[in-house]
Order: sequence, then C-alpha cells, then structure tokens
Amino acid sequence: MKRMSIILFALFFALGTGSAFAGELSGVITETKCGAAHKAGTDKDISCIKSCAKSGAGKLALLAGDSLYTITNPEKATGHEGHTVKVTGKTDESAKTVTIDTLEMAAK
Repeated sequence: MKRMSIILFALFFALGTGSAFAGELSGVITETKCGAAHKAGTDKDISCIKSCAKSGAGKLALLAGDSLYTITNPEKATGHEGHTVKVTGKTDESAKTVTIDTLEMAAK
C-alpha cells in the first residue's frame, strides 16, 4: 500500500507540473473576445481591446503565433494593448494562460 501511495504521488506531481513552465513568448497584447482580429495594432484595434477589457467582455491576452494565452496578471500588460511585446513568465499550456514576470516592447 505504501508503495502504491508513492507511485500515485509521483504520478500526480508529474501531471500537475507538466503543463506549466517558465519561458519567453513574443506576440501582441489583445483580448480574449476578439483575439487575432486585433493583431495589426491600429488605433481602432487598441480602442477595442481597451473597451472590451474594461467592460469585462474580454480579458487581456497574449497572441503568440496561433496561440491565445489569457494573462493572469493583466496589470502587467495594461498600457501595451495592441503592442507587439516579448514577455517572460510562467505559461500553462493546458489552461492557455500566462503569468507575466517581465514585459518589453519587441520589433514587429
């Protein structure tokens, strides 16, 4: 029984940590309602992103390639709506979220 408990603990630990990792992503700050529709970063895009995020219609997100990651700490991205950025932080692939540690402007 003790051996079974150890095996189950190891399995749950491996599954629980397998989907989250620290790393670097580059992409556009957008929001979850419209997603890729705002990747051009025009004034109209920026206005819509801010409006949706403020109203709660969408949450701030990072569009990195074809993947849209909801930002768990949106205060780190506020002011960068529509911008192409490089972020470091913790991503969770299964939940499609990113927790930003650092954010800097990136070349388009």
